[in-house]
Amino acid sequence: MCAELRIASSRDIPEILEIENECFPCPWNAEQISTCVETSFFRTWTARSDGRIAGYVTANLVLDELHVINLAVRAEFRQQGIGTLLLKTAECWGGRLGVAASRLEVRESSKPAIALYLRNGYRQTERLSCYYPDGEDGLEFQAILVPDKTAAGIARSIVRLCESIPRVGIVLGSGLSWLADSFGNGIEITYPEIAGFSHDMLPGHPGKLVLSGCGNFVFLLGRRHYYQGYSGDQVSLLPGVLGDLGVLSWVLMSSSGAVDPTLDCGDIIVFSDHVNFSGCIPESTTGRVGRYVYSEELRELALSIASDTGAPVDKGVFACVSGPAYETSSEIQFLRRSGISSVSMSTVPEALLLSSRGHSVAALSLITNAVSPGEKVTHDEVLASQTVIRMKQEEFLITFLREIAARELR
Repeated sequence: MCAELRIASSRDIPEILEIENECFPCPWNAEQISTCVETSFFRTWTARSDGRIAGYVTANLVLDELHVINLAVRAEFRQQGIGTLLLKTAECWGGRLGVAASRLEVRESSKPAIALYLRNGYRQTERLSCYYPDGEDGLEFQAILVPDKTAAGIARSIVRLCESIPRVGIVLGSGLSWLADSFGNGIEITYPEIAGFSHDMLPGHPGKLVLSGCGNFVFLLGRRHYYQGYSGDQVSLLPGVLGDLGVLSWVLMSSSGAVDPTLDCGDIIVFSDHVNFSGCIPESTTGRVGRYVYSEELRELALSIASDTGAPVDKGVFACVSGPAYETSSEIQFLRRSGISSVSMSTVPEALLLSSRGHSVAALSLITNAVSPGEKVTHDEVLASQTVIRMKQEEFLITFLREIAARELR
């Protein structure tokens, strides 16, 4: 089966408590689970099947070590690889943040759990006398991890440069940097200041990481593209590192061409799904991306706010192409017959990587031009359209982002 991996939120606590009570003789209480889910010191992921939470894992970092605090899978979902998925999710998170070892404790009587850990490279290091509240002994296990030196170096650099890490991230495409100004600038970091992160400048992509004055958002002003020679993992590297540091919800924006002939400059398409013609897929997502890349909850929130503000926003299917050339007449006709609403050269690799790690992802196409068969499109036209986009969408976008931040803070 392919379980959907999601970072846990407060709404998941009742189901996690059900799993606790089913799986453990001395289950944690609601307050303890709440601490693991809602405190930035910990990271908790859930694995979902058909809308239900099948299992979960909680971990944190202690000095140079990952501590897997709890891992549990409902009985009906065992023997399907979910335990290994959750364990590897926690381990990969630790490795990307630079730790070289993982540690956990398990009841001596929990033979299935011990077998899981042994299969995944753990070895017993210590017996813990009367470790559990009912007096049962525990066993400590450890495993060696391989740190991702590139990601860990970038993470350390960002932590040194930033006072705190917001919970909402926004990637802004060509010409869209004006949106960050609407929230007031806090700390501003150019990409070359981030150790280990190179960036090729493009028109409309300033190449900056900006923390909002309100402290709720981190904006990435500019992104890497596949056509610049970057791999899928390199394209999505900076959002991925920020996600590991605590940016949980993401809004990915791109200046896009309208394939649907009913769309006008300044309209927005919220992705319901995508078709990836680019061939750019982060290798680290292999086998880890579920059917639903884009958050239905965030999509419905966007459509509701658009209805309230009167902004021209609709949902649709996005096409990602490799670029850097714009689409030919035949390509546009093909996209239109395929039910595509908008097209651009970005967004999908970032969405795939972030979704595979459990983040909530919304993606928006901000329509800069009509891509009709036979029409010529230029990058200057894309940048010049920002006045129209801002006039039609600024209220909607500001309200949408503020509501996402409010939900993260609840």
